[in-house]
Amino acid sequence: MKTESPITYFNGEWLWLGNIGHSMAVIAFLAAIMSAVFYFWHEKTALSRDLVFAKRLFQLHVFSVIAMFVVLFIAIFYHRYEYYYAWRHSSNALPVYYMISCFWEGQEGSFLLWLFWNGLIGLVLQRVAKNWESPVMVVIAFAQIALSSMLMGFHWGEFSLGSSPFDLLREQRPDFLEIPILGQMGVENYLQLFKDGNGLNQLLQNYWMVIHPPTLFLGFATAIVPFAYSLASLWRKNDRGWIPFALIWSLVCVGILGLGVIMGGFWAYESLSFGGYWAWDPVENASLMPWLIMASAAHMLIITKSTGRHVFTSHLLVQLAFWLVLYATFLTRSGILGDSSVHSFTDLGLSGQLLIFLLAFLALALVVILQGKQRKWALYSIAGFFFIPMALAYGIETPEKLELFYQWLKGLGTILFLGWLVFYLYLLFQRTKADLGDELIHSREFWMFLGSMFLILSLVQVFAGTSIPVFNKLFGYKTAVPTAADYNRVQLWLAMPIMLLMSLGYWFKFRETAFSTIKKPLFFILLASIGITFLLGYGFAIVGAKFILFLFLGVTLVLSNLLYGFKKKKFEWIRWGGNITHIGFGVLLIGVLVSSVNKNILSASREGIDLAPEVDSKGNQDKKGIKFNRENQLLYKGKPQQLKGYTATYIDNIQGVKNDSIDKYFKVLFVNRDESGKILDSFVLMPKTQNNPKMGLLAEPSTRHFLHKDIFTHVGYESGMDRKEPFSNFRLDTMGFYKPFITQTGKVVMRIDSIIRSVNGDGLSIVLTVKAKRLQDSVWLRPAFLINEKTGSFNSIPAEDNRFGIMISILNIQITDSTPNTNNIRFVIQSGEKTPVWDYIVIQVIEFPWINLVWAGTIIMVFGFILAIVNRIRKQKQFIP
Repeated sequence: MKTESPITYFNGEWLWLGNIGHSMAVIAFLAAIMSAVFYFWHEKTALSRDLVFAKRLFQLHVFSVIAMFVVLFIAIFYHRYEYYYAWRHSSNALPVYYMISCFWEGQEGSFLLWLFWNGLIGLVLQRVAKNWESPVMVVIAFAQIALSSMLMGFHWGEFSLGSSPFDLLREQRPDFLEIPILGQMGVENYLQLFKDGNGLNQLLQNYWMVIHPPTLFLGFATAIVPFAYSLASLWRKNDRGWIPFALIWSLVCVGILGLGVIMGGFWAYESLSFGGYWAWDPVENASLMPWLIMASAAHMLIITKSTGRHVFTSHLLVQLAFWLVLYATFLTRSGILGDSSVHSFTDLGLSGQLLIFLLAFLALALVVILQGKQRKWALYSIAGFFFIPMALAYGIETPEKLELFYQWLKGLGTILFLGWLVFYLYLLFQRTKADLGDELIHSREFWMFLGSMFLILSLVQVFAGTSIPVFNKLFGYKTAVPTAADYNRVQLWLAMPIMLLMSLGYWFKFRETAFSTIKKPLFFILLASIGITFLLGYGFAIVGAKFILFLFLGVTLVLSNLLYGFKKKKFEWIRWGGNITHIGFGVLLIGVLVSSVNKNILSASREGIDLAPEVDSKGNQDKKGIKFNRENQLLYKGKPQQLKGYTATYIDNIQGVKNDSIDKYFKVLFVNRDESGKILDSFVLMPKTQNNPKMGLLAEPSTRHFLHKDIFTHVGYESGMDRKEPFSNFRLDTMGFYKPFITQTGKVVMRIDSIIRSVNGDGLSIVLTVKAKRLQDSVWLRPAFLINEKTGSFNSIPAEDNRFGIMISILNIQITDSTPNTNNIRFVIQSGEKTPVWDYIVIQVIEFPWINLVWAGTIIMVFGFILAIVNRIRKQKQFIP
C-alpha cells in the first residue's frame, strides 16, 4: 500500500514521465474495454460505424501500450531512479542491450511485453481476419483488458488492482525516506542518495536475456488466436469456417513457442552450471506444457480440416493450450513455486488477480457456449462465486474463524471450478459432436489422432509434476517435486510411440489407404532403419535395449519423412514443411539420446575429493555432497592433473574489468596426448565465477565446441572463497639492492632485483621486483610505494603470494646521498608469513558427444514450421489481405 509523505516536492524528480506512463496505462485499459464493447455490438448489429469505432479504439489501445514502452525505457535509459522499477532492475554500469533486458526482468515489464505482442497481433488480425474480425477481436480485446489491469497500480485501502512500473521509489519504499542522514540533507533531497540502481540480476546479464523472453512471450501471445477463433466459431455456430485460420495460427504458435523453449535450453547450457540444457525446472515446464498441447492441437486441426472429424477435440485442445498459458503465468508469477524453481518471479501480491485472470477466460468460454436462460443462470453462478464469499468474509470477526472460512472457501472454490469445467466440456461436446462413423486403422487421421493423444499423455506427466506445489498449497500436502530422472524415465517411453506414429502417418491418406500401395516403401524403411541403427549404435556406442529401440525409432522417423518427401512431393520444397519439421524432431531426439546417455564426466574419479560434506547434521548420507566430490576435480595452480582423456592445468586467474569487475576468470589448459606423448589437441577454457554477496557463488561455464562433441567446464569452488588466514610473524628491516633478507621464521630468503620508477600526474610510483626463495622454489613479488609530491603523503601497496605464504610491503624509502643510485637507496620493508596455501579451483569437466545434433534438429524444425506456415497461407487465400 502506498504511503504519502508530508513533503509535497522532492528535488530532481521527473514526475511528468510517470504521469505520462500512468495516463497511458489508464487509456490502454479504457480503450481495450470500449473496443471490446464496439466489436461485440458490431457482431450483434453489423453496423459499419461500430466496426470503425472498434478498430480505432483498439489502435488507440496499441498506441498507448507502445507509449508505455517508450516511457519505461526512458526511465531506465536515463537512470531515473525515482521510479522504483528503474531502480530495482537497472544500474549505471549496464550497457544498452542489458537495459533492454531490464524491461522484462520484473513482472510489470513482462506483462507489458505480453501486452505489446498481443496488441501487434490484434493489428494483424484487423487486416487478415476479414469477416471473422469482430468475434475474434472481442476475445483479443478481452485479453488486453485483463493484461492492462495488471499494470494499473490502483490502490483503495487494502485492495490493489495491478502493479504499475511507474510507481515512485519513495512510494514503494517509504522507509528510504527515514534514512538518518536525510535529517541533515533534507528528505526532499533523497535522490542524492540514489545515484545508482540495484542492477540487473547477475544470472540474467547474458545476451540470451535480450532475445529469449521476447520470443517466448510472442509464442504465448500467439496462443490466444486459435483460442479466439474457437470461441468465435462457437458464438456463430460455425463448426468449419474457423479451422483454416486456427490451423495457421496454431503452427505459428508451435514454431515460435518451440523456438523460445529451445532458446531457454541453449541459454541454460551455455550460461548455467547444472551441466545440461534441460533440468525439468517448473518454469521450464510451464513453457513446455502449452507447446505440447498446441502441437497436438495443430495435428487435430489438420484432421478436422481434411475429414470433418474431431471438432470437439480441436476446440478443446486449442482452448486448453491458451488456458495452460494462463496457468503457466499463474505458476511463475504467484510465488507458489517457492523453492521448487530457480527462476520464477517473486510474488507482487497479484496472486488473486492472476487467478481471476485464469478463471475469467473459462467463464468467457462458458458464457459463449450457453444460450438463453442457461447463460443467465451461468452468469448468476459466476457472480455468486466471486461476490457472495467476499460479502460473507466481512461478517467474520475473529482470525480463527476467518482462517476456517478461507479453508472452507478453498474447498468450495475447487468443487465449483471442477464443476464448471465438467459442465463446459459436456456442453462443448454436445455442441460439436458429429456421427461420422469409426475411423479406419489404415487412414492418416487414425495415426495422427494416436500421435496427438501420446503428446497429451506426455503433457499429463509434466502437468502433474509441475503442479505439485499447487496441490501442496491447496490441500496442505508435502509431496516432493519429481526429479529430472523421474521425468526422463517416463518421457523416454512416451517419446517412442510418438516417433513411430510420426514415421507412419504420412504414408496413409485421409479416410482410407490400401495397404498394398505402401507396404514396399515401409518395408524398405524398416530394413534401412535397422542397418543405419546398427551403424549409428556402434558409432555412438549406444548400449541397452531401450536406448537402441529409441535410436531405431529416431532413425525411422528421419528416414521415413525424407523418403516420403522425395517420393510424393519431389522438389516442391514449399510442400515439405511438415516432413522437414518431423525430420528435425527426429534429429533433435537422436541428439538428446546420444548426448545424454553417453555424457562423460571427465573430472570424475573413484576416490573423489574431500571438499563437500558427505554426511548431514543428522548423520544421514548427503547425496549432493557425495555427487559433488565424485564428479569434480581439484586443480592446484600450475600443477597438471590427469582427467579422462585430457591433462588439465590451472594456469592463472584474471579479474574482470569495468562491468565484469566482480567476476573472476580461470584460465585452464587442456592437453590431449597419444600413448607416445605426442600432443593431439590442446585448448584453453576460461570458466568464471562471481562471489556475489547476495546470491553466493555464481558460476558461468566455458565450453569448447567440436563438430562431434562439446567439452563443458564450470568451477564449483575456488580458493578465494576460503576463510583468509591473517599474516603473522612480521619483521621490519632495511633492504638494499641485491642484499639478502631473511623472514622472521628463517624459511624464506628475499632479495631486491630491480626497481621501476614512474611519474603519474602529481605522483611518483616506485615498484620493486623482489625475488623470494624457499629451498628450490622461488616466486617474484612486486610491492609498490606511491608518493604525492604536492602533499607529501604516501601510500604503500603490499604484494603477497598465498602459495608461498609470504607478503612484503614498503614502509619508507631512505636515500643516503644527494645523487640517488642503487648503492645508496634503502627500503624500510615489512614482511609477514602464514601457512602456504596453493591457489586452486574445483572444476567439473563434462563431455557431451554429438550435442550439435540437438541444435541442428532445432534449426531444421524451425525451418520446417516456416515452410508449413507459408504453404498454409498460400493455400488459404482468404487469409491474405
